[in-house]
Amino acid sequence: MENILSVDLSSSTSPVVEEVRGKDWIEYGTEEWANLYPQFLIDLYNNSSTHSAIINTTAGMISGDDIIIDEDGKEENVDRYVKLQNFFNYANGKETLHEVLQKVALDFKLQGAFALHLIWNKAKTEIVEIHHVPCERVRAGIPNAMGVVDTYYVSADWSDTRDNIPTPIAAFNSNDRTGASQLLYSGLYSPNMDVYHTPDYLAANNWALIDQKVAEYMNNTISNGFSGSYMINFANGVPTQEERISLERNLAAKFSGSSNAGKMVITFSDDKTRTPDVIPITVSNQDKQYLALQELLVQNILTGHRVVSPLLFGIKSDGSGLGSNVDELNAAFEVYLNTVVKGFQVHILRVLAKIFKINDMDMPISFVQAKPITTQFTIDDMRSVMTQEEIREELGLATLK
Repeated sequence: MENILSVDLSSSTSPVVEEVRGKDWIEYGTEEWANLYPQFLIDLYNNSSTHSAIINTTAGMISGDDIIIDEDGKEENVDRYVKLQNFFNYANGKETLHEVLQKVALDFKLQGAFALHLIWNKAKTEIVEIHHVPCERVRAGIPNAMGVVDTYYVSADWSDTRDNIPTPIAAFNSNDRTGASQLLYSGLYSPNMDVYHTPDYLAANNWALIDQKVAEYMNNTISNGFSGSYMINFANGVPTQEERISLERNLAAKFSGSSNAGKMVITFSDDKTRTPDVIPITVSNQDKQYLALQELLVQNILTGHRVVSPLLFGIKSDGSGLGSNVDELNAAFEVYLNTVVKGFQVHILRVLAKIFKINDMDMPISFVQAKPITTQFTIDDMRSVMTQEEIREELGLATLK
């Protein structure tokens, strides 16, 4: 058996989610993704089309079309209403509050958490600016004696902290306003986690990883005929171990490309013909196996995200068109909105309420939610049976004064 060169055919799975106590901060992630678990989630998001479509659509539903102040109590609190509306328009020097929340919604769905950089005024009486901080840049400091994280660390690249030195920043605490700014890190409860939060689709990570690997395999199969489904036997003597390893590396680099390196079986033997044999390794019913795997992984990704209907995310489960599924879309939207999206929205609104209360501008606010299909009728049909105000309400527009 020593004449057979070892080939890396090991399987790959998503990394273990674990908090590891470091010197100054709690590391997030282990193994090859040590302290880089948020980056793993981003890579998965960038390389699985089904997974990415669900995250993008859900994030859009969380942030909605806008965020507004409820009309109740407006007349009794005119000053507070105006103050809050100005904050909506100018959350910081570059963005409206809704623009900030669009980033927050994507992080919340993708990472299971979000982070905000809060800037105090000079008197430390109000928060004057809110900035979104990418969640992958944040690590929690070591909890104090009471088990509370009072410091966070921010780095542009946690894989290279030598050139991207982590910067400490105080955790949000309305009772301690000694610093000019604070960082608010928040998310929904995650079992077995003390300081970090995991995404709600955690159980589907391996299936999204399979989706990524299938896409890479198909791309390499099309672009590279030498995709690793071969056994090569060199019948011209058995070289040394070092020579065998060097030959395998040269073949992989020349014919397989970086993504397929190590995906071939190479053997050596003594034979006077001195001619290498290239033996294809075929898989029976490969096309059927691929289709079955594709269907299985899509279904499991959908299940992991608690998706009611794939149509809601642009994924057709059969050959039907969109026209006959309007009712299904709207029903699926309502179910997904109430069972998944609203949980994210309520949490965000509660966090904002804490900030608004500090600034003495706490008023009921809500997200403006748009349906996937607002109407099945033309505008002429609507005009013939509905008033102008009813039409505006159906289209999600504000009523006329």
